[in-house]
Amino acid sequence: MPLTKPPGIESDPFKSAKWDELTQGRSFSQSDAPALSLLCQWYKIADTAQEELDNFGGQTAYSNDMGVLKAFPQISTLKTASAEIRQLNKQLGICDTHEKEDANAAKQATVLTIVSGRRAKRQAGAS
Repeated sequence: MPLTKPPGIESDPFKSAKWDELTQGRSFSQSDAPALSLLCQWYKIADTAQEELDNFGGQTAYSNDMGVLKAFPQISTLKTASAEIRQLNKQLGICDTHEKEDANAAKQATVLTIVSGRRAKRQAGAS
């Protein structure tokens, strides 16, 4: 049975497209739908905050009435959204390509593995 897209996701073009992107090629159960919905919502929040920051012309802070320099609240929103997205991705078992590449990088040869490998080959050849 295919995963049913909730009405709140279906009615929003951004969240619907994100749902399709997240579920394509992955198998989720219907019990994952609430977490996927929340993930789509956090992606939309992050996208909105980024658009708002872009509209400030590259500025990341403003001066309040007292002359104190303050960071735009969208920066905090982006930090929260990023943390929530990472947590939900982990909860749902969604692994980014970068993580896969990092896992392969950890398997790179070290001096010890090369020496051990050569020693094992010599011992196998002597037998």
